[in-house]
Formats: sequence, structure tokens, C-alpha cells
Amino acid sequence: MAKRSKKKNPNALTQQQKADIQFNKTLDLKKTALDIRLNIALGIVVGLCIIAFLIMPALNMNFSSALSEILDYEIQEAEDDPTFAITVNMSMLDFLTASSGGYEDAIDYISKNTNSSIDPQIISAAFAQKITTEDINMLKDAYTVALIISALWLLSWVVLLCAVCAYRSKNKDGVFLLLSVAAFALVSAIQWIVFVIVGAASAGRAGIQPHIASYLILASAITATVVYGLYRKKIKKINGQRKPVAIAAEDVKSEK
Repeated sequence: MAKRSKKKNPNALTQQQKADIQFNKTLDLKKTALDIRLNIALGIVVGLCIIAFLIMPALNMNFSSALSEILDYEIQEAEDDPTFAITVNMSMLDFLTASSGGYEDAIDYISKNTNSSIDPQIISAAFAQKITTEDINMLKDAYTVALIISALWLLSWVVLLCAVCAYRSKNKDGVFLLLSVAAFALVSAIQWIVFVIVGAASAGRAGIQPHIASYLILASAITATVVYGLYRKKIKKINGQRKPVAIAAEDVKSEK
């Protein structure tokens, strides 16, 4: 009986190729884990920011005045001269919609949107006695800047949302996502800085400062930037570790 000759398959995978393929599969698992973390982080950021935009106040304004200052005459007894305080909180949505409310000026808005039970006309009269035209113009300028920033922030959020939906649903990355995260972080930082500047400019007249939404938006932007930055760094490292494996198509099918 003739002995059958054994021919070596030239396309057979070597041990090294098998090891390289397994190594690359391990890297793919690491990339998948990073994709999941980034998707969760960006999803939380997008969700929290729109809630902050719609519901939470971004700017807090506190005004206080003694009764004698409101009535414009001196009261001898301290107990007969109580201090009246009013608080006004504005969200970014408020900045976008306040001008459509029919208010005459910033003072009219503040008087009608406080948490105080004092009649708005009394509040407005008290402001009229103590706030100059220069102060009113400063509030108008601050509102205008806050209005522009609120619109820019909303636009940056929409762009980020579009980038997340377009790329992260397929676990992809790209320049559009990079620029959207950068723009979102920049505008988020600017809004907080502007509110701090407004507060510093109002020192001595009122207590104005960033509020919960402003801090939350800033924190979300920082989180998105850090997580996305680490993601790109680690993905670049993973891609650099991949082993090149040159194999025939039929061998790839057999390995699967």
C-alpha cells in the first residue's frame, strides 16, 4: 500500500501568529471597557446639564436693606429697624426667556421674581432709592452677557449631544467629537467665570454669585474633558501595542 505523503499547509498559523491574535483580542476587550466608561460618562454629562439648564438656578442674587433705608428716615430703636432681605435665583433658561416677560428693566424683573412676600412695588421703590442709573445699566450689561453665554452654552450642548449620538452609539471617535467636547468645556468655564466677575463687580451693592447649576455645569465639563482625554490617551496606547498579523482570509475564518 502506497504511503500518503503529508504536505505542510503554507497558510497554517504559526504559534507566534496565534499568540499575537490572542493579544490583540485582549486589547479589543480593554478598548470595549473604555468605550463603555466613556459612553456612560458622556451620557451622564449630557443628562445632568440639560436638567441644570432647565431647572436649577445658575445665578443667585441677594439684596438686603434696613427699614430705615427703605423709608428713607432714621429709626432710633434697632428692634424697630428690621432688615429686609430678598433673594432672586435665575437659571440659564431664565436668561433666555426673561426679556419676553414684558419687564421694563432689570429692577422690574428682580422686584417681581423674588422669594419674598414683600409687594413688588415696595421692592421696586426701595431699589429706586438706593440704586443709581449706573447700577441699573450694569445689571442690564450683565444680563446681556449672561443671555449671550446661555445661548452659546445651549448651542455647545446641542453640538455635544449630536456628536455623542453620531459617534458613541457606534463606539467611534473623531475630530467632531473632540471639538464638541472642547467647545462645551470652554463655554461651561466661561459662564462660571462671568458670574464670578458679576459678583465681584456688585460687591457693596448686593451678594451675587454663581449658583448650583453653574457649578454643576462646570463640574460636568471638567468630568467630560478628563474622561475623554484619558480615553484618547489610553486608546492611542492600545493601538500602539497591537501586533501586526499577516494571515490569509481562510485562516482567519478557521480561527474564528
